Formats: sequence, C-alpha cells, structure tokens
Amino acid sequence: MKNIIGYIALFVLLSVSVACTDQLRIDERQTTFDEKYFTYSRYQLTTAIVNVAKNYGEAAKNESVGQAALYFMDCYASDRIGLLYTTPDQTWSFEGSNPYTNEFRTLAAVKKLATEEGNMATGAAADILKSVVGAYLTEKYGDIPFSEAVEGREGNLFPKFDSQKEVYENIFSLLDDAVATLSDPSSKGLPADHDVLFGGDRTKWIKFANSLKFRLMAHSYEAFKKAGRDLSDEMQSIASGGNYMNEVGDNASLRFSGNNEDEAWYLQTKWGTRNEFTEQKPTKYLMDQMVGFDDPRMYVIFAPVLSPASAKSEETTETLRINGYDYDITYYPSTLYEPSELVATGRDLDGKEMQVPYELDAKWFGTPNPLDVQLLYAGAGLPGTNNQYDNRRITGFSGLIAEPADDRLRAVMMEASEMLFLLAEARHKGWISTGNVKDYYENGIKMSFERWGIIDGAKPSSHIGSDQIVDDFKAYFAKDGVALEGGDGDLDKIAMQKWLSMVLTNHTEAYTDYLRTGKPAFIGKIAASFSNYDYPWRFVYPLDEASNNKENYDAAVASSLEGRDRPTSKMWIRK
Repeated sequence: MKNIIGYIALFVLLSVSVACTDQLRIDERQTTFDEKYFTYSRYQLTTAIVNVAKNYGEAAKNESVGQAALYFMDCYASDRIGLLYTTPDQTWSFEGSNPYTNEFRTLAAVKKLATEEGNMATGAAADILKSVVGAYLTEKYGDIPFSEAVEGREGNLFPKFDSQKEVYENIFSLLDDAVATLSDPSSKGLPADHDVLFGGDRTKWIKFANSLKFRLMAHSYEAFKKAGRDLSDEMQSIASGGNYMNEVGDNASLRFSGNNEDEAWYLQTKWGTRNEFTEQKPTKYLMDQMVGFDDPRMYVIFAPVLSPASAKSEETTETLRINGYDYDITYYPSTLYEPSELVATGRDLDGKEMQVPYELDAKWFGTPNPLDVQLLYAGAGLPGTNNQYDNRRITGFSGLIAEPADDRLRAVMMEASEMLFLLAEARHKGWISTGNVKDYYENGIKMSFERWGIIDGAKPSSHIGSDQIVDDFKAYFAKDGVALEGGDGDLDKIAMQKWLSMVLTNHTEAYTDYLRTGKPAFIGKIAASFSNYDYPWRFVYPLDEASNNKENYDAAVASSLEGRDRPTSKMWIRK
C-alpha cells in the first residue's frame, strides 16, 4: 500500500475526457497521440496505477450501486436504481472514466514500452491492472471488447465483443503470465520509486494477482462448471500455495495525499460543497446489522445522530467524543412534532412494507427508504443541516470520513479481508481442501477491523469518550449471528461479514457479490422495493456502441443477452 503523492497531475493529464458521442473512434483516429509520449514505461506505470485505483474506488460515490448494495440512500435524490434503466452511459464507464480512451490505452503504452526496454516485470504489473479493469467491465456489462481493444492505430476502429467466458479466460492467462514473470528473478523492471502501489515489492504484486484470480474464479465458478471446466484445482493451487493477500499490508490500495481537491479522499469536506459527505445516509438495514452486533466499524465510519428527536422535555446539547472526533449533539423534544412526522415507511427483512417509528434519542439510526430522505422524521431545515442534501435526524459519516487524507481512507482495488472471506466460502463449498472455514472467516473479520485502525483488546463499556476504538476480537467472533456453527447457515454469516467489510471500501464488489450469491438475502428484497424497476442484474451497454459499433453490438446482444440489452438481462455468469 502506497500513497497517491505528486502523481495526480500526471493522472489528470492522461484522463481528461471530452463530451463526444464518438469519443472512442475520434481518439483512436488522433494521429497526434503518441504512446511513447513519456518515452519510458516507468512513468506510464505510475499514471496507470493511480488511474486504475482512483477510478475503481470512485464507486464509493456511485449512488445507484450504493442503493443496490443497500448501503446508502441519497438525500434529495429519491430512487437511484431507476437511473440504471433511464440514464444509460453515453460511453463505456469505469466509474466515470472511459477505459478504452484512458486506462486501457495507458496500460497498452506501459506494456509496449516495457517490452521494448526489456522491463518485463513492469509489463506484468500492467497486465494485472488491465485485468482489474477488464473484470470490472465484463461483470458490469457482460460481453465486452477486450482482445481487440485499443487497436485503432492498426485500423480496427470497431472491435468485436469477446464473450464473457473468453474475457475471463483471457484474464486468467494474463494473471498467470504476470505471476510467472514476477516470480522470475532475472526479469527486470518495476522500479520502487515509480511503483506507487507496492514500492517495487514483487511478492505483493504476486499476491494481488493470485487473489484477483481467485476472486474472479469464485465469481465464474458455476458458469465454467456448466461449460465443462472445473476451476477447483486452480483455486486449490492458490490456496495451498499461500501466496495470496493475508494481511493489511498486502491490500491493493492507495492513500490520498490530501494536498488539494484532486488528491483528496472522495468524501472529504475541506474543499467543495460537502454534498458528497452529507447526502449519503446509511440505510436502516445496514445500521440495524451494525447496531445488533455492536460492530466496532460503526464507531469509525459513522457519526452519532446530530439532531435527534428526544424524550427530553427541553432542547438540550452535549458534546460526545468518539474515536478521537468531537460531535455536538442537539436533542429536540418530540413534543415539537406531530406523531405522524416521526414515522416513515420501510421494509422488514422479507421486503414487506412496515412503518418505522423514529427511535427517540437515537445515536445510530439509518434511513428506512430513499424517498425524500432529507424530509424524513421532520428532518428538513434543522440548524446545521447542509441544505436539502442532509438530514441530521439520521446517522451520517464520521469526522474521519470528512478528512482529505488518512491512512484508513484509500482508493481500494482489493483487500486481504475479501480474499479471506472468499477462502472461507470456497472451503465451505468444497472448492478447496486447504485450511478451515473458521480460521479464514475470523481472520477476514480481523483484517477488516485492522484496516480501519481498530485495536484488539479489552472492550470498554462504551466507546463514547474514546480516542481510538478498542474491541475484543474473540468476543466479537463469538457473538450470536457472527459465530459459525458448522452448517449451511455459515455461508449467510460469511456473506454478512463480507458485506459489512466492504462499506466504503469496495461497493463494486459488494454489488457483484450479491448478484453472485444472493446473500445477504434481504438486499434484493429491499433495495429495489422502493423503485418502479426490478433489481438490476447488469448495466446496459453505452449508447455510443449501439450507434457507432452497431454490428458488433447487435451480435453481442443477440448471442449473450437473448436480444435484449436491459438491466434485467442476465449475462453468462448469472445464467
């Protein structure tokens, strides 16, 4: 794990986007663009790492994915799942960046220059990053241009769509070759001063590649099995080899410098409107789980309710200190409001409609629905509210999340906790025979706690007044709803803890994992229940492809989506 330091300017230079209905074709025709612009692969590698990590992590702000994963609902935005139906992307989107004109092109330059220089380890790192982007796209859209991507200068302006199976197979090969190259002590390249991800540490790149491959094999296991290929042996090889992410220091993530707005954490409040910070409110369904477990991550990621309706007879204020941050709380007597103002419509865990009364003097309370969140529970216009993009009756983000930079605030591609949860699932399902489910699972929770700076020790009676969150990890593992019992219900617990571990770290993977496993089961029952649309299984293809690459677009839709390019159409790995 390294810092995003003074390389953002380079990232911006290569990432400038142009609003154009044929961006891919125009950029491919630009004869003035020269892949050798920076002459050496090491400079392009820095740009590529920052580009891929920073854009992948942007999912923390993706309103549609946040609601689909049942993490957050937005003030003044209403249902955001509907956007996936009504507002398709104009161009391919890697969380707002067109990868065919940005990330893939930079990575192609790295690979070409590194090969010419004989710096094959640098090229191997580029292939791992290419796999991150390719996997994101195929799991978002389905079939995608991959093997023929970025071949405009060779005259191929209209690349074919590879089948999703072919994309996975291509990525598996890229990752295997990258590991082989990085394992070869005679291979050159990957200079520490330009590798802003792992500082030139090849062992960490190998762990990243193996873990990424394991993730993608778990995602596609059932589809490949139906197609006649059992991935168990390859997954077992990774598990038994032990060369995978298994500690926080292995995480594939970048720390922000915080020097300016472009180099600051996604939800910071030092610059800009503060809207990104205040408008996303955690759902009741997330907060209920965290409160039920008295989950220590809650005290790190979230702040207590700042303006609760109260059973107190008079308006009163107090200051609470939690995890080193002070919060000024104002309590408003509930008698100021009509009873109907303190009730909102929500869902039970089976997705059935229910009325959710406000919890008086609440400290941790999520929004029960996405409809006019800023108005719920008489929350409009409270002193200190950030206009319509806030509701201080509902839990918001902590002071930590408002920081422009902190070692816990990162652009994440993959973390050790995810890999350990994947191993726990794979061991439970019999895909691998190495290790035991309990150890993988508990270490996954441990890694999630540690990446948020939570200390293992004697848990205090209350975290109020704390400068740091301390919790007894073993006691947490033993809690009802957390402790494994050896049956099929353990898969639900693994999925629950994995879901909790990905709040603000990997919303893309949380959404993808629900689509794969259907767990936690309440996500699909609740997330789209407030929408006029069904739960989305994919993103529709960008409008540019339907108009400018129509022949290949039509072929992909006909062959893999049964002729319907819709969010409800199921791609190969979902069938």
